[in-house]
Amino acid sequence: MGLVCMIEILEKLFIKAIDNVTSYKKSKYSEIIVLNIDILVENIDRNKSLVSATVTSLLKKIIDPKQDIRLHRTDFEGGYSARILDTNVTTPFFKKHFPKYANKESGFLSMVTRASIPWTLDNFERIRTRASQQLLNSFLTLFDAVEKDKISAKKSLIYLFEKLYVLTQHQNLIFDKSLETADNINIVNIKSILTMLERQFSMKMSSRLPVIAIYTIYQCLFKQIKRYKSKILLPLNVHTSSDKHGFGDVEIRNEDNQPFEVIEIKHNIPLDRNMLFDIVKKSSDSSIERYYLLTTAKNNFLSSEEEEYIEKFILRIKKDKNLEIIANGIFTSLKYYLRFIENYDEFILLYTKNMIDDSKISTEISEKHILEWEKILKEYKLGFDR
Repeated sequence: MGLVCMIEILEKLFIKAIDNVTSYKKSKYSEIIVLNIDILVENIDRNKSLVSATVTSLLKKIIDPKQDIRLHRTDFEGGYSARILDTNVTTPFFKKHFPKYANKESGFLSMVTRASIPWTLDNFERIRTRASQQLLNSFLTLFDAVEKDKISAKKSLIYLFEKLYVLTQHQNLIFDKSLETADNINIVNIKSILTMLERQFSMKMSSRLPVIAIYTIYQCLFKQIKRYKSKILLPLNVHTSSDKHGFGDVEIRNEDNQPFEVIEIKHNIPLDRNMLFDIVKKSSDSSIERYYLLTTAKNNFLSSEEEEYIEKFILRIKKDKNLEIIANGIFTSLKYYLRFIENYDEFILLYTKNMIDDSKISTEISEKHILEWEKILKEYKLGFDR
């Protein structure tokens, strides 16, 4: 069966799932399907590869009922290449309909999916994974039930799409609500913004947020600062992507696309000399004029001695290589940059939009981060309205 036909199968099942949800049709699903797929979807932020592998395997069972989908590699006797199917069909499908949970190339690169171990319940103890035992058990139980004809692959896939569709619609409502809140707030001073950001940055798994904040600041500065006239602010890449920009988290380039200014951000990690050594190494023979190394750590440097060493090292690098390195705390830099912004509300709204855009294509910014930000916005709005 050709790739187009396989994609059409997924599309038809997805349409069926949407119809079930929007028309409030209560389809009957086996308890095995409901319990185990619910666990997979509830944990998708941390284990999207398992969901992708599930979709790929169920699709394979639909198009080739005789295939044992637990044998996901060609080097197994009677096996097939699940990775090729996942790369060519499932991943493009997810990028179209569920970009937040799409893998860059394939879901078959995690410890579970790439291992040379059949996905049978008997192999539960042999399969290495960072996922919880409950999650791995649900993953294997689905495959076992499909192969023993206890559940239908087609119904399993429809139910999985129903859950993903409901999840994304719920997220869209949160996004819309957060934007509405951000669009109706009047921030009166820089201190308020820094306090709001610091509170949100303190959340778990929040390393992406400072990057978004700095990127947003630069979007605002580009409109006002002569230094950035005719310069190019590169769009943000997914933080965990293997094809990130060649230097830092945020990059500004010259008209000829050569690097001009770079910002690298450490989250809750004090700065040390080795970070500076790395910057000099990767910046050598480049056109970079200024390189910012910023941290959210309260103690910006590893020690006072380290800070003194770094300050002297920076002066030497400026003299020897004409590379200006600025090592600082992120809130100090944000405070300085915010002075150049005329409309603080514009920054807040743009930061909120950037977070939401990032959350739509990546699991790094979660629903919790957006909800907490909306809560912070509401608290400040109430405070200003009193």
